[in-house]
Amino acid sequence: MTTIVVFGSSLLIVLILLLIKAMELKYENKNIVLRSLGRFDSKFESVVLNFKFRSLQLIQSIRYIIFVHLKEVSRDYLKKIEEKAVNEYKKRQDVIMGKKEIESKGSVSFYLKKITEEKGNGEKGKIEDTGFEN
Repeated sequence: MTTIVVFGSSLLIVLILLLIKAMELKYENKNIVLRSLGRFDSKFESVVLNFKFRSLQLIQSIRYIIFVHLKEVSRDYLKKIEEKAVNEYKKRQDVIMGKKEIESKGSVSFYLKKITEEKGNGEKGKIEDTGFEN
């Protein structure tokens, strides 16, 4: 409904201005309405130039954000993703290779494994749990 009202009123204004201009051309004298609107031409021109300048400033700001700042942000984001992937790979390799992190709840010696060497049969040794737990 609002669109119809706005369109109808603007169409009515344009038709009135066209009729006034047609009468002016027919009788070859300037109409008072068009003469009063002609006084504002320089002011309208400065408003249009100001609007053009502001819109170009906005376009340049948007271009800066898109081409420069977004490039830096995406580069940082990709570095973070790469670091996460490398850390995940290292964690998986540690699990595959049998490395475990020792939780420090007390003295470290309680959590270490004891290696005893059997010198009689030529093997390097075997790993035994000490069995000390809190």
